[in-house]
Amino acid sequence: MERRNFIKGLASVGLTTLLPAGAFSSALVSCMSENQIEDYDFDKVIDRTGTWSIKYGRATNGEIPMWIADMDFATDPFVKAALSARLDRDVMGYTTTPPEFIDAIALWMEQYHGYQVDREWINYAPGVITAMNQAYLAFTNPGDKIIVQPPVYDHFKLYIERLGRVAVDNPMILENGQYHMDFDGLEQMIDDKTKMLVLCNPNNPCGIHWNRETLVQLADICERHGIIVISDEIHSDLTLYGVRHLPFCSVSEAAAKVGMIFSGPTKSFNLAGLTGTAFCIIPDQTKREKYVSWLKNSKLEEPSIPTLLAVIAAYRNDTRWIEALKHYIEGNIERVVEFFSTHQLGMTPHRPSTSFLVWIDCRNLGLPQDQLMARFKDKAKVILSNGAGYGPGGEGFVRMNIGCPRATLNQALERIEKEFKA
Repeated sequence: MERRNFIKGLASVGLTTLLPAGAFSSALVSCMSENQIEDYDFDKVIDRTGTWSIKYGRATNGEIPMWIADMDFATDPFVKAALSARLDRDVMGYTTTPPEFIDAIALWMEQYHGYQVDREWINYAPGVITAMNQAYLAFTNPGDKIIVQPPVYDHFKLYIERLGRVAVDNPMILENGQYHMDFDGLEQMIDDKTKMLVLCNPNNPCGIHWNRETLVQLADICERHGIIVISDEIHSDLTLYGVRHLPFCSVSEAAAKVGMIFSGPTKSFNLAGLTGTAFCIIPDQTKREKYVSWLKNSKLEEPSIPTLLAVIAAYRNDTRWIEALKHYIEGNIERVVEFFSTHQLGMTPHRPSTSFLVWIDCRNLGLPQDQLMARFKDKAKVILSNGAGYGPGGEGFVRMNIGCPRATLNQALERIEKEFKA
């Protein structure tokens, strides 16, 4: 994709309506010299002590935390500049959602993902998981069934059950190191209580980029049975190795009819601490009107000032930061693959095609899951995510977050080698 540069002609960015005259422009220019644009320092180790970090809060005994999907890299300079400039305005009063917010999302979807979206399909969402939870409430009743496809992000099932719905597992099939959706199993489990399916697109924790054929087949099945597809696309901006993300609703008329996309710059621009930095895309008018009405009735349709600024700055400015980030992540992935190939430790990483999470098969070690996790945390002093938490098919696996400086990654790998070498 041709990289866009909005440093010049910042009037087109739209942030001038939210910032004091010239503030955004001067902030960007001051922090974005040509050298900085071309040479982002992802090797810099940032001390996150005293920042209330959830990730580092677990590392109380010198462990290296590589679990929750939170990167250790400095914020994109465009986003940082936008937030800093707005703080100089002093007043943080009630704020409307400007058209620039919707415009930024539409532009990003078209230019970065090749999906031309009508602006009326787009709405603010109060965080991806929170917004998906509201969709469960809006479109299903207590006791209704919602299908998930494990191994998959554990919060799907967690909140489905907390909200009184029934989570039904349709585990993926692992063959020759590749995961596939089990469409035969899906068809067999659908009944009159099945109202919804949650799609993780791309898949977390396995790093799968779903191809068009798979998404089209899923949409066809769900349309035939009247099932709504909730597509979590929070990792979509971080497709790797030249792969381009396929938004679910873009693949067919059936997908546009049954699908609802929830996404945002939270993972790609590392903005998880800015709660609510998300949006939804709902092409079907009936579903969209019902959902937006539900958000309004719940008073969940009002984004904060940092949310507005971060989304607009991330999506309306130069893409060189995120492209450089993805290149660095690819280097970390290659380091992990090379490490486990060279050191025969009984572990095999799945090379992800998306994001900074590596799914590692540890089944050859023959360890019960609790013992496996204890050896990583207590012996190797590396905190990973427990694969069993991602549902059936996750036992014997761990998830490693490699969104960190290479020196940190190397240190963690050295600890793992020392603990697990024969």
